[in-house]
Amino acid sequence: MENIVLTSATNQANKIRKKNLKSSDLLKMHFDQIDRFNPEINAVIWEDRETALKCAKKLDEDADKGKWHGPLHGVPVTVKESFDIKGAPSTWGHPHLKNHSAKLDSDAVFRLREAGAIVFGKTNVPLDLAEWQTFNDVYGTTNNPWDLTRAPGGSSGGSAAALATGMTALEVGSDIGSSIRNPAHYCGVFGLKPTYNVVSTKGHGPEGWHIGADISVAGPLARSAIDLKLAFDIIKGPNSFSAPAWKLSVPNDTRKNLNEFNIGLNLSDAESPIDNGYMEVLLAFVERLKAAGANIIINHKPNIDTKKHFTLYLNLLGAALAGRTSEKTYLEQMAGIEALENNKIMRVSGNRYKGLGITHREQLNLDNERHINRLAFDEYFSKVDILITPVASSAAFNHNQVGPRYSRFLKINGENQPENTQLFWSGYSGVVGLPSVVGPVGTVNHLPVGYQAIAGYGRDYTALAFATAVEKEIGGFNVPPLCS
Repeated sequence: MENIVLTSATNQANKIRKKNLKSSDLLKMHFDQIDRFNPEINAVIWEDRETALKCAKKLDEDADKGKWHGPLHGVPVTVKESFDIKGAPSTWGHPHLKNHSAKLDSDAVFRLREAGAIVFGKTNVPLDLAEWQTFNDVYGTTNNPWDLTRAPGGSSGGSAAALATGMTALEVGSDIGSSIRNPAHYCGVFGLKPTYNVVSTKGHGPEGWHIGADISVAGPLARSAIDLKLAFDIIKGPNSFSAPAWKLSVPNDTRKNLNEFNIGLNLSDAESPIDNGYMEVLLAFVERLKAAGANIIINHKPNIDTKKHFTLYLNLLGAALAGRTSEKTYLEQMAGIEALENNKIMRVSGNRYKGLGITHREQLNLDNERHINRLAFDEYFSKVDILITPVASSAAFNHNQVGPRYSRFLKINGENQPENTQLFWSGYSGVVGLPSVVGPVGTVNHLPVGYQAIAGYGRDYTALAFATAVEKEIGGFNVPPLCS
């Protein structure tokens, strides 16, 4: 028998619209799912069930009168803990903020409510959203629903774990270093990192902080590519500072079949080695794309120096986070990295933390270098629709909360690699603001892995159209054994 909470948000909304299901009953089903699985997973860390039930009953009454509130009428959704919900805590994992509550809804939450969604809860994050794991001293550790001994990814790890187990119908996360894409990959769901500045990040930051971070974006996670598009349609648009002067114009893409796409490949780079098992899955995916009639373009990549491009990303990533990093923290982190006397760690984390201390002149020069590389990507995407890359180095790794992230290693094909080396695959498109979708593509040792489909600047709907075609012709979300 179909478990409605593990189906798409689109399906849930359609059942409500056809009056085959009441919003209040659907909400209670999600509560039951949380009660059943959240004790082990620890993904949903704040709920307001009383207010949500009142909202659901009101939506049921309106539905009986033929009054509909939008495409998500009555659908229960959660958001990443870092997005403000009026009256809810926004701690970013900091114990001293445990009793802090937001004064206003973030733009993402406001737009979800306007579309009829019941925003009833929040999902877990790592401290300062700075890990590909999800744990903090306020809410504890979130586990991967495919293997409780492994990380669900981060920093939207609670988001992806909640989706994979049917605790929520849709999620909104944020991404500066694969924080949407990585958890989608580790938990076997879908995630969209939109074009930079296409979705408002207002209400995603410390109270009184009104500017968005460079590179950082807000975007949806879902169990279906169709849901990703629906959520993107709802949350996209400028913030209140920009809205009076401009309207968003993102071109649509109506393609429905894989044989309509020109697809480029960048499946490996010396900067970030890929696990052999994951590589086999990606290569098999390419063969399936070929068999579906897609035009695969071999040996043609964006004309950039990937080593310099990675350094550029790491420096700008550090600079993007400098505003909320104290001088003391910066100096302590750099001292800790230097004390390890490891060239690989200095290559990645050293460059990332050096970015915290660059001058304005240096940042301007780096920004110009970024635009030079954007031109190379623009030229590439004038002939190619989608560029397929890995999302990370491997499937989800075992929990490891010992020491700072920069000191931790992963074993990739028998060789130790700094965990942060994987940031190459997030910065490759992220630093130049390009959209990319991550979708499920297979498993390695019973753990899900995903593809990353990058599109040209502003071509979010191209990435979404491709992911929808993959889901239709090849496959998509599979329920974790825990929930089967």
